[in-house]
Amino acid sequence: MSLIGNIIWLIFGGFISGLGYIVGGLATCLTIIGIPFGLQAIKLGFATMTPFGKQNLVLDSFSSPLTLIFNVIWV
Repeated sequence: MSLIGNIIWLIFGGFISGLGYIVGGLATCLTIIGIPFGLQAIKLGFATMTPFGKQNLVLDSFSSPLTLIFNVIWV
């Protein structure tokens, strides 16, 4: 069922939105400061391409103050 959902998603705009994240991430990677943000945008682009059948995993090791600061900047 997730295969059919992913195909329908890609046809009706998922490919364009995922491609936008990937291109934006590559453009952000052109600066040294933007590389971490660009890599995360590229990961979001690939996750946007196939959203059905994926699970989110939250790790405790990513709860540092630096992560909080980067998340505020990201938003």
